[in-house]
Amino acid sequence: MEMKDRLREIRFKNLKTQKEVSDDLHMSRSTYSNYEQGLAEPDIATIKALADYFHTTTDNLLGHNVPYLLDKSTLTPKQKCLIELISKLDDNICDRATAYIQGIIDTQK
Repeated sequence: MEMKDRLREIRFKNLKTQKEVSDDLHMSRSTYSNYEQGLAEPDIATIKALADYFHTTTDNLLGHNVPYLLDKSTLTPKQKCLIELISKLDDNICDRATAYIQGIIDTQK
């Protein structure tokens, strides 16, 4: 998938308009639109800013997928919140939480 397509997909998942993204990143809407249309390529600083904004990696935006990294752009807001909470748990509690979550997953099948 090309960066232009990835930008559009990530923006839709984040329920953002081109105007919101461009305003938040202090660029014109037409500049951002050109990135999504493949009419222009963002510079490195802009790619970094886009990655930070969408909570993803520059590799992901550029189409270089690294399977061992968590791409937060694919998560819902509730999933992101859960990860933040999990990061505060010690190993013992993580083991218990893992067993509990696995039980929930097993009942969904």
